[in-house]
Amino acid sequence: MQKTFMSSGKTLWALGLVTAGVLAACGGSSEPAKVASAATAATIDKSTGPTVAAAVVGKTFSFPAVPSFGTTATTTVALAGTGTAPTFSIGSGGKTASGSLGFGSCIFTITQSDFVAPSPLAVGQTITVNPCTLSVDTAGKKADGTTTDTNTELVLNGATSAPVVVPVAVSSSGTVTVNNQEVGKVTTTNTTGTGGG
Repeated sequence: MQKTFMSSGKTLWALGLVTAGVLAACGGSSEPAKVASAATAATIDKSTGPTVAAAVVGKTFSFPAVPSFGTTATTTVALAGTGTAPTFSIGSGGKTASGSLGFGSCIFTITQSDFVAPSPLAVGQTITVNPCTLSVDTAGKKADGTTTDTNTELVLNGATSAPVVVPVAVSSSGTVTVNNQEVGKVTTTNTTGTGGG
């Protein structure tokens, strides 16, 4: 009888370990999984500009046209340099303009250009685009800190670029990072269920 009880105790102990293992494998936390409830609009201004620019340096955004630049055909905006000293190159209709990007919204200072006056993209011109935002497609994205390729668009005073794919993560508290740069916050909501297994 004593032996049977000890054997039963060992069996219960082993079952407890197996159950704990299964729960761990399924993410068996009682905390519900979270997702971002909306897209993230990262406003580019004097304080946030360097961080947002650093997140997309090396990317080229393509627009059908950009009224703020005076372009009516396909227009590209390529960002280079660093977050604290970003540069740009704008192309449209076979012409290019380049210079330095400042912040207070987005301030494009033209230092080299094939465009001629009275084009806003002529040498010596400064174009302030307001509002200027980076829209990150975080809606429905898991808010667990996992980095995945995600669409982003650059929005220049209502002109929206084609999507560009960048690595994005959303934390459980809603912090959004693009290329490891913290660009904003988004509201997160609990999903139905508890994380699945």
